[in-house]
Amino acid sequence: MSYNSTIKNCYGSIEVLKNGDGNNLVFIHGEEGPRDWLPYHDHLSKSFSIWAPSLPGTGGSQLPEWVNSVSDISKVLLETLDKEKITTCIIVGCSLGGWIASEMVSMDPSRFSGLVLCGSQGLPTGHLDTPDIFLTPYRNYIALGYKKTDNHEFTNLWKKEPDDKEIETDLEIMELTARIAFKPYMYDRSLLPSLSRYAKPSLLIWGDNDIITPISIAEQFNSVLNNSKITIVKNAGHYVHLEMPKDFSNAIIDFSKKILR
Repeated sequence: MSYNSTIKNCYGSIEVLKNGDGNNLVFIHGEEGPRDWLPYHDHLSKSFSIWAPSLPGTGGSQLPEWVNSVSDISKVLLETLDKEKITTCIIVGCSLGGWIASEMVSMDPSRFSGLVLCGSQGLPTGHLDTPDIFLTPYRNYIALGYKKTDNHEFTNLWKKEPDDKEIETDLEIMELTARIAFKPYMYDRSLLPSLSRYAKPSLLIWGDNDIITPISIAEQFNSVLNNSKITIVKNAGHYVHLEMPKDFSNAIIDFSKKILR
């Protein structure tokens, strides 16, 4: 289990889940929202000290009025890391969280000893049939991010009848996503050029059945990151960290052993 902490910064406050011992690992969730302590958190906390914030506007994290972009979110989170005196860490971001993590790394590359992106948003897919979170009922969109929805990894998290707290989280993350990623939809053409500044090791984790951010997106990230590797997880969709938490966590642990010597 984790414990919750509220970090005050000059923009308000950020709710953070913390647990584990070892080197710092910052985890940025995506449009699945903050769903408390999940299996991948548990696996990773056995090897790292986990620092997992709720994005501003979700959970117990305040959303400053001026935040209207991924870049703005990144500034808030970097300032919160300063408050926590986290000056060295691996950063992991999944889907929308990968875009935010990429932006944070491009802003402050010396802070991060390693970058892990999993099915990251932030680049145009080039496909007209790419699922759109604003054109599809929210939980139907999330289901498209799994290869299978008839197993406990999906049904345990995405209940047919969500409670009030889960519905509130759905609405919060949808509102935030609309605010920072509606137009242009889920991308920023300046991301790749700015990310090319980052020269430390990177790991790109992608599901082999990702229809939301196809493998071609991983290849584009790989083309500008100077020290990166793509790891494909079989039998997984877009949300590898939710659908295959052990494979996801083990890939990060193996990656860390090569950079934290």
